[in-house]
Amino acid sequence: MNADDRSPANPYRPRHGELVTDLGNGGRRGVYMGRLGKRAYLRPAGGGIEWETDPSKIEPLPGTAVLETVSRRSSPRREGVITLPGQLAGG
Repeated sequence: MNADDRSPANPYRPRHGELVTDLGNGGRRGVYMGRLGKRAYLRPAGGGIEWETDPSKIEPLPGTAVLETVSRRSSPRREGVITLPGQLAGG
């Protein structure tokens, strides 16, 4: 048995929705969707078909200690009228 066949004593446990690396599938990156039995499920970050993998082969993305919260509010918009192409100003 080589080192790749052994499960670590303390495998990485990602949060639901976290972007991770799947070492069991050539380093493919995916969003962690959860576990069912002895399998973990990931989905492509841009959407797509979910795949399953060995949970012991999941690792955090290199160099990504903390993911930035997406729900951060943007700066307030200025008041004014936006003119769309083909639209007359003021109407």
